[in-house]
Amino acid sequence: MTTQRRLRLLLVLATTAATLVVLDAIGRWGIPAAPPREDQLVSDPVLGWVLPSGPQMDWRGTPARINELGLRSNNPIDDPAAVRVIVVGDSSVFGDGVSDTQTLSNQVAQRLSSRHLVDVQNGGVPGYTCMQSTVLLQRLSDHFKPQILVSYNMHSDFRRASPDDRVMAEQRLGVLSGTGLGRLISAGTLQLRIWRQRPNHEAPVYEECMRKMVTQQQANGGKAVLVIPFTESDFPESPRYGVPEPDPPGTRLVDYRAAMRRVAQSTGSLLVDGPAVIAQSGLSQKDALQDMVHPTARGHSFLAEAITASLWPEDQ
Repeated sequence: MTTQRRLRLLLVLATTAATLVVLDAIGRWGIPAAPPREDQLVSDPVLGWVLPSGPQMDWRGTPARINELGLRSNNPIDDPAAVRVIVVGDSSVFGDGVSDTQTLSNQVAQRLSSRHLVDVQNGGVPGYTCMQSTVLLQRLSDHFKPQILVSYNMHSDFRRASPDDRVMAEQRLGVLSGTGLGRLISAGTLQLRIWRQRPNHEAPVYEECMRKMVTQQQANGGKAVLVIPFTESDFPESPRYGVPEPDPPGTRLVDYRAAMRRVAQSTGSLLVDGPAVIAQSGLSQKDALQDMVHPTARGHSFLAEAITASLWPEDQ
C-alpha cells in the first residue's frame, strides 16, 4: 500500500470515528435514557418503566398496593418452606380494573393457600412484553427466585409499537444499548415500526423470547406454566368471532398462540388454554372481559382455577 493510500484510509477512518462520536453525542443529548411517563409508572433506563415505589399507587382509578419488591403483591413470605410462585405479564396480570384481592395472582394464592404454604407474587406490569418480563425476573432474582413461573405474556408483544417502547428496542441492540448511538438507532427503527403499524415483536421474536424465559426458569431449577390469553374475538357475540385475521403471517394473534404452544411442547412446560377455559366456564364476553383484553374479576377467577388445577391436579 502506498503512502497516499494509507493517508486516504486514515482519513476515512478518522472521519468515520468523528461522525460516530458526533452521532453518539447527539443521541445522548437529544434522546432521554428513558422517556418520561405521563401516568404513575416510573421511567427506567433498562425496562422502560416500572411500578412506583410503595406502598400504594392509583392505577386508572383503582388503588393498588405495591410491596417491597416493587410488585402489586403482598410482601414475600419469610419462610424457606413456602413454594414461591410468580405470575408475569402485562396489565391483564397486573389487574387493570380489579382490586388487589381480585387479581389473577391473588386468586391463585387464595386457591392454594388452604392446602399449601405458597408465596404468590404478581409480576404483571402494564404494557410489559415478554422481553421486559424476562428482564424483570432477572432483576428480582437476588430477592425472589420462583419455583413456579406463570406467564400470561402475549398481548403487549402482539400490540402495535408505541413511543414508550423505545428503551426495550434499544436493549435489542446488544453492545450499542446504553450509548447515544443506540438511542438514535432504536428511535429511528421504532418510528419506522410505528409508521408501518407493526407489532411490538413479530411472532418469531416473541417465540424466541418465550423460550428464553422458560429455559432460564428451568435452568434455575423451576418449572413454568404458559397461559394463552383470551380476547373479545373468542366470544360468539363479538363481530370478529371466527373472522380470518387480516394481518400478514407472523403478526396475527393466531401465530402468537401457536408460538406459545410450540414453546410449551418443546420445553415440557404446562400449558393452560385461556380461551378454552373461558369457553368452558360459560361466561359471556361481558362477564369475562372489561374491554377487548382485560379480564374481569370473574375472568381472573376461572383462569386462576385452571392454573392451580394444572399445578396440583391431585387437589381437585
